[in-house]
Amino acid sequence: MKKETIINYLKGLLYFFIPFIFLLLIITIFYYFDILNNQIIKYFKIIILLLSSLSGGFYIGRKSSNKGYINGLKLGGIICSLFLIINLFLKDFKWYQLIYYLIMLITICIGSMIGINKKN
Repeated sequence: MKKETIINYLKGLLYFFIPFIFLLLIITIFYYFDILNNQIIKYFKIIILLLSSLSGGFYIGRKSSNKGYINGLKLGGIICSLFLIINLFLKDFKWYQLIYYLIMLITICIGSMIGINKKN
């Protein structure tokens, strides 16, 4: 694997994690000050996941030369495996969390396909 490709995947991870952490921090502050209740937080977590996945996928799609969905699958696999490893160590694994990982993987693929189309 080329050094440039590895750097692109690392930047794609940053384009995923920076909005993810920033938006989760904002939602946490709103929850702390009782601006948002627990039911709304559930929906915002999914929206944040989708936006961050689109952002990372869009970046990796813009940097790829062809077949953006393959690069999106690779980046999604990296991110899903990171989340899975963290989830296994921090708390017990529940099977419905695989749906979140699948949603994240599909959204990253869609973002990378949009990114490669906007490149041209």
